[in-house]
Amino acid sequence: MSQGKKKAKSGWSRRKFLRTAGVAAVTIAFPEIIISCGPQSSGTPTAAVPKPRKGASIRLLQWTSFVKQADAEFKRQAAEWGAANGVTVAIETVTGDQLQPKTAAAVEANSGPDIIQMQYGWPHLYTNSCVDVTNDVNTLIGKLGKPDPVNEAYCKVDGVWRAMPYTIVPNAWSYRTDYFTQAGVTSFPATWDELTIAAGKLKTTGKPISQTDGHAYGDSLTMWNPVLWGFGGKEVNADGKTVAINSQETRNAIKWAQGAVKAGFVVHPEWLDPDNNQAYHANRISGTLNGASIYIREKVEFHHYTDVTNNAPMPGGPKGTFAMNLIFNHAVMKWSPDAETARAMLLYLMDKDQYMKWTTIAGGYNAGPFDAFHNDPVFASDPKLKAFQDVVAPGKWPGWPALPSKKTAQAQTQFIVADMFAKALANGGTGDIEAAITAAETSLKAIFERP
Repeated sequence: MSQGKKKAKSGWSRRKFLRTAGVAAVTIAFPEIIISCGPQSSGTPTAAVPKPRKGASIRLLQWTSFVKQADAEFKRQAAEWGAANGVTVAIETVTGDQLQPKTAAAVEANSGPDIIQMQYGWPHLYTNSCVDVTNDVNTLIGKLGKPDPVNEAYCKVDGVWRAMPYTIVPNAWSYRTDYFTQAGVTSFPATWDELTIAAGKLKTTGKPISQTDGHAYGDSLTMWNPVLWGFGGKEVNADGKTVAINSQETRNAIKWAQGAVKAGFVVHPEWLDPDNNQAYHANRISGTLNGASIYIREKVEFHHYTDVTNNAPMPGGPKGTFAMNLIFNHAVMKWSPDAETARAMLLYLMDKDQYMKWTTIAGGYNAGPFDAFHNDPVFASDPKLKAFQDVVAPGKWPGWPALPSKKTAQAQTQFIVADMFAKALANGGTGDIEAAITAAETSLKAIFERP
């Protein structure tokens, strides 16, 4: 789901960041405008609303969305706010693959962007570098209602909000109705076993159902974690300490995956997040798990397969139906000389009117992380977008049922679950199941059993 296949280099000095090309910067000196952000949800006295400092300079690092017009609107809003408040605002967008090494390098250097967009549970990974934004989130809760439980679990560390909830990128299955009909499959499978049967039938069309089992931060993680959970498997127990990957439930999940591959489901360990998008638009596959960008780009940009593309939520396993979505939140970094200004800008961007302008332009690619956004009309505007709305509620996080922590975040960034499936699915689904589980168990114990 990121926009580049090449992996980023990990080195990223402060000087290099400041010289990075492609940064959108706007500054116009207008009288300072103090944004009214409403009351907190609790009965305690309202905390002071952060005020932007005229003449400040704010840099924000975020991923490059698959929906280009969404990035353009985000930059427009940030520029508009900067102009009104006399603040220089610079937005740097990088591929999702580059976001982690750049974040890690900034944390190590204790220098870099004022605001960093955090994937998944990164606020737990970089807690000591993230400003306490509890008062600001309480302000948002007072205006927008309860936060999404997954965003809250990612952002809240030991009772302290270390990032502001920003967005959910729901992942559902985009598929070609014409190829499904040709193969005699009347609807998208509701269970993983039905997916195996459908994959066998679609194989005959030469347009397989395909998915990555490689190091794709979005599409691989959001595929294989729900498969594991659907069969009752888990990385670690709810205590967040006891590694539990070596179980019969995990074996059942892997056996299902091997059977699906042998039937005709095609996995690609070499695929990163853009690759399944490209394969779909190039008419090479009949279905894949992805954000709404495949459908949106067909509808808005390519116009090749719009009428024969539909979308469906995640299938279920014997232990239930689960989903995992790509989630981003914004952290204000402690090294920022203008943290208050950064907080003020984020509150402006999360204002309901501003935010829904952005989600409308995103066309169903993004879901909002507060109650006020749950009935976003963008999802009602096109019945084919309903699947993406439907996968938000069953969404979990890496390491579930344990709560997000530094250790679950470390396991996520190492792709331990995806690697386990990839090892077992090698050579046409004939990999060594026991060796794959043992390798995953060893890696997880190195994280969770460390003092």
